[in-house]
Amino acid sequence: MSTLMVVAGEASGDLHGGALLAALKARRPDLRIIGVGGQHMTPFLDRKLADAHELGVVGFVEVLRHLPSLMALKRRLRTEAQAEKVQALLTLDYPGFNLNLAASLRNTLPGVRLHHYVCPQVWAWKAGRIPKMGRLLDALYCLFDFEPELFRGLPVDARFLGHPLVDLAVPEVDRTTFFQETGLDPARPLVALLPGSRRGEVARLMPPLAELVRRWVAERPEVQWVVPRAPSLPPEALAPYLEGLPVAVVADRSYAARAHADAALVCSGTATLETALLGTPFAILYRLNPLTLALARRVVKVPHFGLANVVAGRRLVPELLQGEVEPGRLGRELARLLDPREGAALRADLATVRAKLGEPGAAVRVADHLLAALA
Repeated sequence: MSTLMVVAGEASGDLHGGALLAALKARRPDLRIIGVGGQHMTPFLDRKLADAHELGVVGFVEVLRHLPSLMALKRRLRTEAQAEKVQALLTLDYPGFNLNLAASLRNTLPGVRLHHYVCPQVWAWKAGRIPKMGRLLDALYCLFDFEPELFRGLPVDARFLGHPLVDLAVPEVDRTTFFQETGLDPARPLVALLPGSRRGEVARLMPPLAELVRRWVAERPEVQWVVPRAPSLPPEALAPYLEGLPVAVVADRSYAARAHADAALVCSGTATLETALLGTPFAILYRLNPLTLALARRVVKVPHFGLANVVAGRRLVPELLQGEVEPGRLGRELARLLDPREGAALRADLATVRAKLGEPGAAVRVADHLLAALA
């Protein structure tokens, strides 16, 4: 019986991993899968070694604070891989931890196959890592069509098999059901607020977002607000910021909340690409630890930090960074997004993003490739 170890380090990796593990189990029910995952991957794990939230740390400074626990988990996973005699390691996103783990297993289990899902954004930072990754990994599944070319001439099998969000970013319920469930008024404008999937992101983004709501309650009382809570966040993570504000918080309706909203303000990351696929006009927000930002500016090599803009190759969607994420600027951008003419133009532009992400069925194609390698 083959044993596969899988490791996802945050919400987006767990989301993609859930669809991939479902495809693997559908084809090979006997495949033993162990490892680290969140709510989407857990149902398909024969043995769960840790939860993905234990790895959900972002930023240079923040990683340093959590380094002892991350190193302890890496040692444990290496020991478990040896004990279970895993044939392959499939890491999902979270390259800082996962590629280090892969290199460690290459030394301790020389015959193990190393597959990585979600090419690290080496085209944006640390391009010098490309040769090292190309020699370490056996297979690299890329989410963007321009990425495999970066690894031309290296041993790794780097391939673009489509983006899994094309299948996943679909409203959970229709418009009528969503408004009935939430008690919101379908005749009034609706704005979705997505402050991120990590506590640190929420702590940095929710104060200016809450102040925006507070001001608009007086200035634009017709506007309604919804916050789709990320699965990685407990309810109490948002409650202190929203006390006394007319904001609906929904769980398990993240796609519907955005699809049926008139505009959205979205934390930078996978959620921005999801929102683009859903076709909702939005702005991208990000606030980092100042030291983390200073370090990032020294290494980031692309003009845009929002994935939707990176895929489009131009700035389709407004990007607000650091001090720009303040109630006045947020209000001005939101007013533009809610303008019927500007909103319609942005919706048309967002359709070009979907066209660049490939056909549906990415998870199935990755599963087939991985199983062929294990055969």
